[in-house]
Amino acid sequence: MEQAILAAEAGCMSVSPFVHELKAFFDSEYDDGGPNLALCLEAQRYYEQHSYTTRVKAAGLLTAGEAKSLAGVVAATIAPELLQVLSQTKEDVVEVEKESMFLRSHINGTNGATGGIEARSYRDNEIGWRKDFAKAYGGKGEVKTKQLPNDDRM
Repeated sequence: MEQAILAAEAGCMSVSPFVHELKAFFDSEYDDGGPNLALCLEAQRYYEQHSYTTRVKAAGLLTAGEAKSLAGVVAATIAPELLQVLSQTKEDVVEVEKESMFLRSHINGTNGATGGIEARSYRDNEIGWRKDFAKAYGGKGEVKTKQLPNDDRM
């Protein structure tokens, strides 16, 4: 979420959170811990809540179920193979809406996965961003943070 916040502060038009790690597409034995669908919902709700114009374009979907869960996201990149599977789906709109994280959160009157996120700022606060990113998602961000240059500031 930290990257999504920083992207909005920088005025980015969109962010494309990968639902799966890239390696999951090329290594059938690799387990990335499952799809991170909640990040798409969390980012889109954050942008709406805090009036950012940045939009979410979900990326890295592997299954039709994931695509249905993300029905309602502003945009998504979908591989041709998955698009073919989706084109053959016979479910009506009501059934797909029941599977959508986005539509369920509106129907239930909740703000989705977040319940509302207090506004944060990482502008001119690289150290704060690095620390929060490193702690994110149970520490999974720490592995990625160590790949950043100048990590000696942590």
